[in-house]
Amino acid sequence: MLRTIANPDWRQQLPAQILSYLPLTLFFQVGLMYAGLAVFLLAWFVSGDWQNKLARIKSSALLWPVISLSLISVVISLIHAHPVGEFATAFSHYQTYWFLFPMLSVGSGAWQQKAVHNFFLGAVIAASLFYLNSLGVLPDIKLFKSYVLYEGNKSILLGLLLAIAAAWMLHEWRLHKNFRLWRALSFVYVLIALVLCTKSRTASLLFVLLCGMLVFRNFSFRWWQLGAVASLLLLAGFSISRVAQMPAPTTCLTKEMHEVYKMSGAQILLNRGICTVHQVRDFGQAKQVTQDGMRLELYVITWQMISQSPWIGHGIGNWLPMYQQKAQGQISEKMTTPHNDYLLYWFELGVTGLLALLAIWGTQLRIARQMVAGVHSERAMLLAMLTVGMIFAACFNAILRDGVFAFAMLILLAIPLAGVHTMHKDA
Repeated sequence: MLRTIANPDWRQQLPAQILSYLPLTLFFQVGLMYAGLAVFLLAWFVSGDWQNKLARIKSSALLWPVISLSLISVVISLIHAHPVGEFATAFSHYQTYWFLFPMLSVGSGAWQQKAVHNFFLGAVIAASLFYLNSLGVLPDIKLFKSYVLYEGNKSILLGLLLAIAAAWMLHEWRLHKNFRLWRALSFVYVLIALVLCTKSRTASLLFVLLCGMLVFRNFSFRWWQLGAVASLLLLAGFSISRVAQMPAPTTCLTKEMHEVYKMSGAQILLNRGICTVHQVRDFGQAKQVTQDGMRLELYVITWQMISQSPWIGHGIGNWLPMYQQKAQGQISEKMTTPHNDYLLYWFELGVTGLLALLAIWGTQLRIARQMVAGVHSERAMLLAMLTVGMIFAACFNAILRDGVFAFAMLILLAIPLAGVHTMHKDA
């Protein structure tokens, strides 16, 4: 950083330097991430070089999909009534992707690999904090609160970040021959924390999915690959069938498992897996849900409301008041999001809003495929895994609806995406 400031062009280099450290802030209290973003945007505004910045933004393949989503949100906001106290915040969430473009305008450079290393460093620190908490020695202060107590979306985000970091580590270990032992140890260190300490079903499943992407990255329909997929599907089906016949766990609430029954991380993860199968079974048979399994009720009721206006939706910010009215007396009545971005976009923006979201993520996958033939093809897998992670997590959480998730994902997206068009020209 001191060398950067001593350079006459330090103002132009400063945004990239700050951006390289932002992945490290994702593993602590959300205020640090927001503060880091604010500092980056301030440095970006004063760094000048606007001609190159605008050229990079205009050349991004994501520009028109993001513009389309914004235009759709404006049109829908003109059609429907605005709920009091909900509209402004809800409308702003549909514009979140615009924060990606200042990061992309920085361009490619050494900061990207540094950002990857800082992301890995953050994951190792996070794993260490989870281990310290499991030993009962982590201080109960605000900075480490997410590692001591369950904090909703922040705790879910930590699990997702560790899953993505572990998959990225595995990819980097496969590509680079230097420090392979240390890379392997770091990967195992983070993976154990993910499985035993985060207690996140979504994050654990996401890691398995991302590992599958690495294994079948060159899928060519060979017999052993098809056999492996078929065997895994049969094994999964058999396991789910057996689990559905097992006795129900005493409790499905993570807090009770930890505080009342003193279960280990592995026991909690196993119990939550059993609970998930039982919740789906019970809901399918008798429409019964528990506090831990209320997502099924959320999805069904939200879908019922979508079917009333599938084309133009119900308007921005209207999900919360309409859902609470529809779900009166039910266990999910007080939920603030449907925990599924696809249902939320479809409900509020209609089918065009859902298609706009899918177009953005589809464009990211297309860019990743194009990057494979470029000079930095190793970053293609980082982008592909991150995009698949967003697509998968959006099935169970508010990945874009909540800034805690959205800004973290945008910071990570900037790492493989920045400079992608320049790379193609150079290639």
